[in-house]
Amino acid sequence: MGLSTLVDRVRQPEYTGENRCTPCTIVNVAIAAVVSVALGLLWAPLVVASFALFVAVIYTRGYLVPGTPTLTKRYFPDRVLRWFDKEPQPAFTVGLGDGTAIDVEAVLQETEALEPCEDVEDLCLTPEFESAWRREIERTDDALVRQRLAAIVGVDESALQLDDIGGWYTATVETTQLGRWESQAALVADLAADAVLASRVLDWNELGPDQRSALVRGLRIYLEECPDCGGTVSFGEETRESCCRSWETLVTRCNDCGTRLFEVEASLIEEDPHAV
Repeated sequence: MGLSTLVDRVRQPEYTGENRCTPCTIVNVAIAAVVSVALGLLWAPLVVASFALFVAVIYTRGYLVPGTPTLTKRYFPDRVLRWFDKEPQPAFTVGLGDGTAIDVEAVLQETEALEPCEDVEDLCLTPEFESAWRREIERTDDALVRQRLAAIVGVDESALQLDDIGGWYTATVETTQLGRWESQAALVADLAADAVLASRVLDWNELGPDQRSALVRGLRIYLEECPDCGGTVSFGEETRESCCRSWETLVTRCNDCGTRLFEVEASLIEEDPHAV
């Protein structure tokens, strides 16, 4: 059996490479160092030899102490785990250059995209905006997606790379990620909403890409018809896990095809009820 074959057998892809848990690795390397020093007290050459062996195990398997990923998620403070987490958190308010924060819901009501619902204490899409948005979604094909997105972020259309990676639909240029969406359908919905709002807001094009993105994303939670399969949309809670932690999210999905349209961490809503 060759060395590479042996390494492949003991390797744990779920805890190495892109899935490596950074806090787990830090903790295990620290443990390896302490144990190596302790062994060195018995026989000095063991310090280097044992530490090299421990690091090789951590590199290959992701951790040295069994159960580290579970223990890390359970006992590390969530605010610490967020520092290492690979999933960036979406934002729902935008700041202008003068330091003024935009209330997304208030702006969307001013543009007559949202209005108070008739039967419940909430906001709903205005019939006029919903109709215009639906028409725009239906005409937004792949070519128009690429053209509009490139224009918004200010890059050459041919340089724009769109991919479905790790459950997120991403837009990149070379190695720089310009944005990500819950699905291609979510991106289509955003670009269609952007086009409708551009016809209603005089200085829409003067807003930055982040500001426009926050406003159109704030609309997406109010979708009642799936842009992907045309079915109904449901709102619920789901549990997410990364290498470092697990958390509850609020998610909207299409009932017929399961397409994810919107997701936000539940704790962020608890911290700021106006975040959605």
